[in-house]
Amino acid sequence: MKTSTELLARLDYYYQQIKTIILTRQNPITGLLPASTAITAHGDYTDAWVRDNVYSILAVWGLGLAYRKIDDDKGRTYELEHSVIKLMRGLLFAMMRQAHKVETFKHTQSLLDGLHAKYNTATGDVVVGDDEWGHLQLDATSIFLLMLGQMTAAGLQIIYTIDEVNFVQNLVYYIGRAYRTPDYGIWERGNKINRGSAELNASSVGMAKAALEAINGLDLFGVHGSQASVIHVLPDEIARARITLESLLPRESGSKEIDAALLSIISYPAFAVEDLELRDRTLNDIINKLAGKYGCKRFLRDGHQTVLEDSQRLHYEPWELKQFEHIECEWPLFFTYLVLDGLFRGEQEQVKKYQNLLESLLIEQNGLRLLPELYYVPAENIEAEKLAPQTQPRLPNENIPLVWAQSLYFLGEMLSEGLLALGDIDPLGRHLCVGKQRESLVQIALLAEDEDLQKKLEVHGIEAQTPTQVEPIQVRKAGEFSAIYTQIGRNDKLGLTGRPVRRLRSLTTSRIFRISGETIVFLPSFSDSQQFYLTLDYHFLLDQIRSELAYIQKYWNDLGRPTLTLMLTHTMLESGSEALLELMQELKDGVCNGVRVKLGRLNQLMLTAGIQRIDFLPNAEFSRSPLKNASPRCYYLAYHPEKNWRLGHTQEFQMEYETNFGLLLSSLRASENIYEQIELLQTLTRLQGMKFDTGYGGPGYPVTVGDLLDEVYTKAGDLGIWAVVRRAAGLRQMVDISLSDAVTSILVRGKQIAVGKAYSEASLITVPMSHDEIADKINHFCREDIRDRVLTQEILIYLGILIRSEPELFQGLLTLRVGYLILLITSELARELHVTQDEAYDRLMQLSPFDVKMRLRQVLTGYTGMSNLLRQQESLHVKQKESDIAWVVLPGIAEGIEVPPGGWQRFRQAEGATGRVPKEFFKQVWLLMQHCKGIVIGDKLERRNRLDSEIMLSEMTAGERNFALLVEHLLNKIEAPEYRQVNIEALIELGAIAANNPNLQIEEYIVLDVLVGHAVRLAWLENHSQRSDRYDEDKASAWRSFYNTSPRDCASYILKAFRFLTEFVKDF
Repeated sequence: MKTSTELLARLDYYYQQIKTIILTRQNPITGLLPASTAITAHGDYTDAWVRDNVYSILAVWGLGLAYRKIDDDKGRTYELEHSVIKLMRGLLFAMMRQAHKVETFKHTQSLLDGLHAKYNTATGDVVVGDDEWGHLQLDATSIFLLMLGQMTAAGLQIIYTIDEVNFVQNLVYYIGRAYRTPDYGIWERGNKINRGSAELNASSVGMAKAALEAINGLDLFGVHGSQASVIHVLPDEIARARITLESLLPRESGSKEIDAALLSIISYPAFAVEDLELRDRTLNDIINKLAGKYGCKRFLRDGHQTVLEDSQRLHYEPWELKQFEHIECEWPLFFTYLVLDGLFRGEQEQVKKYQNLLESLLIEQNGLRLLPELYYVPAENIEAEKLAPQTQPRLPNENIPLVWAQSLYFLGEMLSEGLLALGDIDPLGRHLCVGKQRESLVQIALLAEDEDLQKKLEVHGIEAQTPTQVEPIQVRKAGEFSAIYTQIGRNDKLGLTGRPVRRLRSLTTSRIFRISGETIVFLPSFSDSQQFYLTLDYHFLLDQIRSELAYIQKYWNDLGRPTLTLMLTHTMLESGSEALLELMQELKDGVCNGVRVKLGRLNQLMLTAGIQRIDFLPNAEFSRSPLKNASPRCYYLAYHPEKNWRLGHTQEFQMEYETNFGLLLSSLRASENIYEQIELLQTLTRLQGMKFDTGYGGPGYPVTVGDLLDEVYTKAGDLGIWAVVRRAAGLRQMVDISLSDAVTSILVRGKQIAVGKAYSEASLITVPMSHDEIADKINHFCREDIRDRVLTQEILIYLGILIRSEPELFQGLLTLRVGYLILLITSELARELHVTQDEAYDRLMQLSPFDVKMRLRQVLTGYTGMSNLLRQQESLHVKQKESDIAWVVLPGIAEGIEVPPGGWQRFRQAEGATGRVPKEFFKQVWLLMQHCKGIVIGDKLERRNRLDSEIMLSEMTAGERNFALLVEHLLNKIEAPEYRQVNIEALIELGAIAANNPNLQIEEYIVLDVLVGHAVRLAWLENHSQRSDRYDEDKASAWRSFYNTSPRDCASYILKAFRFLTEFVKDF
């Protein structure tokens, strides 16, 4: 124990040091600090960076806390604490002036809409434009919020007004999606080659998680506040940040396998990793791979401020990075983190080791001992250091001191001298949560949709209440609660709305709410089949309930027990009674899927439930009344099970091209067949849109096409007619709530995703996106069948589930090509059922979601074999010796034309757009059909694109206009004009082969998609044979190159592809 004299002497020593090194730099007007006073070739350090400012003031805050403990502090406590408040408010003002950016960013998550990373020290103004700096740094905003929480909890009054409370609430929304928002990160440059590509960074995700946890439920007015000054955080945003963080660590990002910045995440100040093993693995990786004698490298191959770096440009060429190996600069800053980490963990040896190392790195200037920003290898020692790392002396750079490092150094010293206790600088006790795992008991309240169902459930020994019986507790859908959150943090003066309307997840809805004096429970989003259809499949729904229970138990962090309210329906009991009863039995037994649960009545469970109050909102009104007992639905369309059959090809074709509204509406009214109804509704949607009033409700009661689609969707879901459910869902443009989570969980495991059948980089998903962005990409690149869009979502969701539960299925797969996986499932079905691929695709659409998921798993298990099966199915079997076939290349349709201006691709785009075909073209196609089973033009999995030779040749003649119109219609459905033109060229070449080989007979359908795809591959590999094993990566370039070949070359590659596909057949 120090005597009071010694104590005062040490405090005075630190006061003089901190005053001279830190506080003399603080701007007297804004309260902001420059990162340093240096202006070097590497930049102007006199600006105020948000991150540096927060870290730089921590030593001042720490010293203020130490002075609090003595009686006669000579006014120093007040002075120090108000210097901290002035700085934090200076940052707050600078950010509040950019409130419009916070508002925009909440909706866009766009890199250019981010808050600025640094401001003018003297004025708080912006210093560089939105696009002149890597501003989006979520860790900087997060460290501000984290320390605002800690300082407020320690008694500092930083926030003064409700306007400021609203702004901080909006900052919470700003960082709320950090778990899937790529940013420029702590080093401001994104990917390590510095070309400005943002990445998902573990250090940003971890700091955001810590900030959300720290500020959740905190009253920013301290002991003087009320409900109105409390900050609200959605628990699911914390949980999702944790899931992403644990998936990324010990990696920092896609381009950085490890980063010393992670020290701030696994230890002080964030303490964001609960899992001790993962924490230790990350720490060991940092020490083993990055630590040196002078500090830690930021990350491997970091060229920043090395003598080999070209300071005239910001970016590196990828091949340059290797030259920085072993000579990366070492930063003493990270030793200060290791000292603090040792202090919090009670590792005295670690503390001593890094304190001694820091002692040797301090530079003396004007009687002060200062920490430089970094130590670099001088030019004359570069080669020697590369040959024998860690043997050469290094020199400090000109940036002395790095105030951020100096501040953490003082903090560590004051803690180790006993002037401060650990709890002083972590009043929220974040360090106590590391290694602690709380597993909650999940309470479940069962509701029956009406009394009739309640009685049926009683027979099976299941007790449930109806919505009417639980009154005055209100039962509502989760979507209604999203509207309440738009009011929390809303501030018209600052132009801020609350949280954007987004669907809420299970942790948020597993609480009882007191809103404006009413008690309300919300049904979980996942059970709302009006949002997406997966839970209409009871197998899938029960699986979902089990996994949601595990999720709630693992990530629940609130006071009280989580309470899940489930609504049971007649359909659930009728379609899946056995499985439902099995689940109910598990719930009654008290353990479901390893999760402890407790069933009970809502009014009893309330006593131990987690409760949240939101009773300070003036406009907290719901637009709908609460759920009551289910009443009979009003249906406008007839249905007769015996008249429910699939339509024939001709019927579908007629309905697809009918334009007479009156006829369409009267056919719909008369129809009792759900397959016919969805076909008619699809045509009406295309012609008139979803809001068109069908007139079925009579005057004053509009019944729109959208209403009728909802009706067909609900009926088909009840009946399990999945092909109709998927088509209705596609027309309603449904997007599943878990789509962006599924995609994020795939990406953070080092994979990328390609959607649709496009071969361009644009179809790739390489960074996390919102539901809507993913849906837009799917809509753009998927095949024309509207069902393919929702099936693609389904596959992505199943991939997300499988990669979490069975990661071994994905070994060796870097890019998950969703379109190709659908093709493999289709091929397997075609083999089992002995049908064509387009028929198999139709059968796939009829499978339940659970069956599709199992099929996908099967395909991933036998991926290589499936690919070979697909190749076999593409083969063309020819009843003739190969040697007897005359392989001719017809003179190209543009023979004699010089290479046109703009190249052949431009020529094809122009020709394809006009739709012009050569004379006798349709007769040649008709002739070709005499030599094969049929032709598939366009998307090979769309059965309407198949021309069956037997039907066509028996119904039509070679010169018949209807035949020409049919072929032309299929060609016109191909969206890209250059691809349409290549199809025409392929048909001309096939026609020439058929004309020159009157005895040629092909046993299969000729699928142009397959034929042209092989032609493109063969053309590319002819010139790039060394990349045959990398063709998947080159597809986009291969297609671009093929579009630029002359028509003559195109015809010759079509011929080669045709020969390739027939070469499997032996001569006989």
